[in-house]
Amino acid sequence: MILGRYLRAFWGALRLTLRGETYRPPIPQSPIAGWVAGYAERIKAVIQAADQNGLDSAARKQIKLRLDGRQMSLETTLLTLQFHANEEYASLLRQGTSQRVLNTVYATNINDHYWVITVAALPDMQKPSLQAPLQALEAHLGAIPKVELPNA
Repeated sequence: MILGRYLRAFWGALRLTLRGETYRPPIPQSPIAGWVAGYAERIKAVIQAADQNGLDSAARKQIKLRLDGRQMSLETTLLTLQFHANEEYASLLRQGTSQRVLNTVYATNINDHYWVITVAALPDMQKPSLQAPLQALEAHLGAIPKVELPNA
C-alpha cells in the first residue's frame, strides 16, 4: 500500500521531468494572491510598452540607474521586478500565511515600489505611453492588501 503510493509519486515525477515540467502547488486563495496576479500583469505591460517604444532588451541594457547603492541596467531592474511578480511572491505564498511570510512580502513590495518610482523618473521613460503603465504599476504596488492575522 505505502509502496504503491511511492511508485505513483515516482512515475508522476518522472513524467514531469521527461516533459521538462515541474510541479508547483497552487497558491492558496487570498487577497494577496489576487494582488500578485495583478502585479504580474502590470509589469508585463510595462515591458511590452518599453518594447513598443523602441526600448527593446538591448536598449534597456544600455540604460543605467542607481538602485540600492549599485548601478543596474533598466533591463535587469525590470526582469527582477518580473521575477518577483511571477516567482518570488508566489513561492512565499505557497508557504502559507504567517507573520514571517507577510513581513517578507510587505518588505519586498516596499523595495519594488521604490524601484518602480525610480524607473518612472528616468529621462528615457518620460513618454506618456511609458508613463501610463508605470503609473498603473506604481499605484498597484501602493495598494497591497493588508492581511491581519489573528493573535495566537
